[in-house]
Amino acid sequence: MPRSIEALVDEQVRRWQLLRQKKEAEGRPPVITLTGQHGAHGDELSRRIASELGFDHFDREIIHLIAESAHLSERVVAALDQKRREVLTGWLVGFGREHTFSPAEYRYHLARVVGAIAQQGRAVILGRGANILLGDAALRVLAVAPLETRVRAVMEEEGLSEPAARRRIEAVEADRHAFILTHYRCEFGDPTAFDLVVNTAALGLGGASVVARAALAEKQRRVKPAGPWTRHSRTG
Repeated sequence: MPRSIEALVDEQVRRWQLLRQKKEAEGRPPVITLTGQHGAHGDELSRRIASELGFDHFDREIIHLIAESAHLSERVVAALDQKRREVLTGWLVGFGREHTFSPAEYRYHLARVVGAIAQQGRAVILGRGANILLGDAALRVLAVAPLETRVRAVMEEEGLSEPAARRRIEAVEADRHAFILTHYRCEFGDPTAFDLVVNTAALGLGGASVVARAALAEKQRRVKPAGPWTRHSRTG
């Protein structure tokens, strides 16, 4: 009988684990995953780190790569991207049976895409549980900030009132929590799933980037001698 999607996903994850072990022996290419609380400027921080290191940056690009892998439109893939399953059921039915894309299928193609990015290295991956998929093969960064700071940021960036900004933060983080719990059976923002937690309100984006890049250099030093990418990256 054909194997279920869940079995295929589990097999793919085991392949990434074997790849991590092999890369540890050979010297792993540098990869950073960045997860952020909504309003903590994790997206800006991830792009800044990538730019300062000369790395590729992957955010919505992952949707495009999953769509290519699954031979679907980006609109269908985006419907499952970091969303709660119950929000999607009625929406997906509107596409017709030939366009349905289950959470298990999404996770399978997400694992393929993230694994391929990690194998190439020199990349910063934003969100989507990449820190869980890659484990110790990446530097896993969590960007946080006090709630009041995040509320003000969302008010300014999204043009919302204070009550609406608070509701927006609650809704986005509920989606992310459900996404991580559904696909990885983990808690969103669990600090033990990260190597580094940075407070962007306390450090600013520049300071948080300096800390993240220093942590990456130290992590790489522990598994292999420093390469050219560390010598040419900026430090401030």
